[in-house]
Amino acid sequence: MQKLNFKLMILLAGVSSFLFTGCQKENSLGSSTVNENTTVARNTSETAKPQAVHIRATYDFANFPDVSGTYVATGALNLSGATTMHIGGNNPTGQIAHCVVVLITGTGNITIDQECEFAINPANPFNRGQWKIVGGTGAYTNLRGNGVTTMPPPFDEDMTGVIF
Repeated sequence: MQKLNFKLMILLAGVSSFLFTGCQKENSLGSSTVNENTTVARNTSETAKPQAVHIRATYDFANFPDVSGTYVATGALNLSGATTMHIGGNNPTGQIAHCVVVLITGTGNITIDQECEFAINPANPFNRGQWKIVGGTGAYTNLRGNGVTTMPPPFDEDMTGVIF
């Protein structure tokens, strides 16, 4: 009986160890540093820290809901170029929109999903939302990140957050 209890304790310790090391938050998986002249350097150690990024895009809404414009990214991403955004509503009141932003670079593209709520308080005229990198190509295939966005007038997207 003592051998059985010892084996069960070993098994329980092994399963616990597997569960605690196998289930991590997405933002602790790695770190990326990207600029137009380098490839993505992924650090997948558990101690990697997210790096701050700021992405500012300006769009021409002439072809709404599929708009295009330019962007500048600073911080952990040092990029600028063309961008597209597909704007789609996802609620009957029209106060929330789901947008898909694509940042275009010479070494690949970055795809960002946004969920935005339009301002209803005149004292706080900025629309707000959240963004998350959901895909990439080329040098940005494994890039991940997320943060908050505001939409200051007239046609800007101002995203701050982290990449990892």
